[in-house]
Amino acid sequence: MKKEIFCDRVMLTFASHVAEVTLKRAREHNGLDWAMIDGLLAAQQRLTELDGLRAVVLAGEGKSFCAGLDMAAIMTQPKRLPSLLAADERGINPVQRLALGWRDAGVPVIAALHGHVYGGGLQIALGADIRVAHPDASLALLEIVWGIIPDMAISVTASDIRSDVLRELAWTGRKLDGAEGLALGIVTRLADDPQEIARTIAASVAARSPKAVAAARELFTLAPGLPQRERLALEARLQGGLLGGEEQMEAVAARMEGREPHFP
Repeated sequence: MKKEIFCDRVMLTFASHVAEVTLKRAREHNGLDWAMIDGLLAAQQRLTELDGLRAVVLAGEGKSFCAGLDMAAIMTQPKRLPSLLAADERGINPVQRLALGWRDAGVPVIAALHGHVYGGGLQIALGADIRVAHPDASLALLEIVWGIIPDMAISVTASDIRSDVLRELAWTGRKLDGAEGLALGIVTRLADDPQEIARTIAASVAARSPKAVAAARELFTLAPGLPQRERLALEARLQGGLLGGEEQMEAVAARMEGREPHFP
């Protein structure tokens, strides 16, 4: 297993085509201070450089996934605050990248949620493709209690969540448990051990054709913004790039021979 540590806040491990990014500020419920922000951005960049990456698990050490911005720690460097809203050439600023940056890895990202999943922590989780939560996890958009709004790309990452649900949560800061999060479409599934289930999902994804996984991910990412005719054309184009290819033939052969496929 390959292990990399980005400051003392974020650890990345990589084995069997699966990377795990772990938030490591357990005593503070993995609250986001400057070092954590820098570490997460560095880890996101590192994911784009890993050869053979097929899935990512995102988790938090200790009692919580992430309690959001540690406002007291952030305010120790007020001169850095404007940098959080400075957009890059793609129009994405650093706090938005904390959520959107997982998509740059180009592979499915599964977040394991437990304990406090507040504010920026929930917004980071919304940047993942799949969210597995403990039934007793506590989820909330707490920005309103600080007099601000959720601004970590939530207008993009939560576009498939009902707008009235988002309005209520953003306006009130109300806390949800995992079960209500599931009912409202914020959480994908519940588990008593979210990290273990996230690892199982990641391992299953990593065992499938990487090209097929990537094509399905592209389809579900792009299709919602297209008219029906273009959606159907996108499906056909992506499928055409898979049929008869080396990975597709290996998948068929493995199925017919009753063995696990091998995708080098």
